[in-house]
Amino acid sequence: ASDVYKRQDEVPPQEPAPLTPIEPGALAEPRAAKFLGIGARTLFDLRKANKGPKFVRIGKSIRYPVHLLREWLTEQAEGGAS
Repeated sequence: ASDVYKRQDEVPPQEPAPLTPIEPGALAEPRAAKFLGIGARTLFDLRKANKGPKFVRIGKSIRYPVHLLREWLTEQAEGGAS
C-alpha cells in the first residue's frame, strides 16, 4: 500500500468549508415585499401613504433595512400604528 504522501505528518488537502449565505442588510422593494409576504404594489402603496415600514433612499433606489422590516412586522402583529 504505497502512500501518495511522503511524510507521515502530511495530510491530504481538505475540501473548503461550504459558504454560508449572508443575510443582506437591506432589501430592494420587490424582495422586501416578498420578505413581508405582501405584493410589491402593496408595499409601494404603503410607502406612498407613509404607512409602511421605514426605508432608506440611496440615490434613486429605495432600500428596506431588514431589521426595520422585522420591527414593522412586530408592530403590526401587536396592533401598532394604524
